[in-house]
Amino acid sequence: MSPDPFRMPAFGALRAFEAVARLGTLSRAAEALSVTKSAVSHQLRALETDLGAVLLYRGNGRSEAVLTEQGQRLFVSVQQAMAVLDTACRDVRAHASAHRARVLRLSVNASLASLWLAPRIGRFSARHPDIQIQVHLHVLQPDWIGERIDLAILHSHATQPLLSGDVRILTETVVPVCSPDLIPASLRNDASVLLKHRLIQEEHIESPETDWSNWGRRLGLSALRRSDILQVAGMSTVVGMAASGFGIGLGRSPLIDEALESGRLVALLPAHRQIGSWGYTMRIAPNVQVDPPLQALMAFLESEGGAGVQADPA
Repeated sequence: MSPDPFRMPAFGALRAFEAVARLGTLSRAAEALSVTKSAVSHQLRALETDLGAVLLYRGNGRSEAVLTEQGQRLFVSVQQAMAVLDTACRDVRAHASAHRARVLRLSVNASLASLWLAPRIGRFSARHPDIQIQVHLHVLQPDWIGERIDLAILHSHATQPLLSGDVRILTETVVPVCSPDLIPASLRNDASVLLKHRLIQEEHIESPETDWSNWGRRLGLSALRRSDILQVAGMSTVVGMAASGFGIGLGRSPLIDEALESGRLVALLPAHRQIGSWGYTMRIAPNVQVDPPLQALMAFLESEGGAGVQADPA
């Protein structure tokens, strides 16, 4: 069967030919294409066999390959075709890049993620469908490098100094909370109800306002014994147990705000609400450039938090 005269040669062979013709030697072409010299030679022989014509004079003491007349004609056409292909590929790549969702990696602790962040990320995504948010969880510090974090929201003590670029977006207040079915509305300002129900508090250091023993002293409830207090890990657990009617928890606003607004929880003794020792600080990852998508996320979170305390630039 005779070769099909309309069949295109392999693109790799045409690319190898163009590189040799442009650079002059097989060695330089091989380096430019990141292949071996023998691979380039094989491609050239295959192309010449396929076309039935000698395209390059090489060897026989020549330091550089020389185009034959047929080779020169092909070289001009191949270069023109490759220029068209290069332009088309650049256009497609630029179009795809412009429409590809920008992925931002945000690191927060579990309680903030479930109680405060989740509904807000939904609203942000609705406004910015071209920005994808990946939420990672940390306990004390983000895994900046391993998880390629762009931005973190850190639980920080109120006395902790801000680093350059940090923004304190949330401050906390602490108030007792329970299920609306646990205590009638008429008794929700009566401190003595604390003596009649199980008390729940979060395990937390350097936070006297989240310790029921301190509340007992403050309210003059000497009978408030530590043996009656159940300590649990995380504000999510406090909220879940209090909302189920298990007991009265010490809740940290704004983490409890959604549960209060929905009616899952009610506040007790609101006049005795205490300022929290902790808050939340937004921090950009080291060496991350603040591009428009990241800037949009930061502005959104700052507006949602409303604390707006920012460190001076270094």
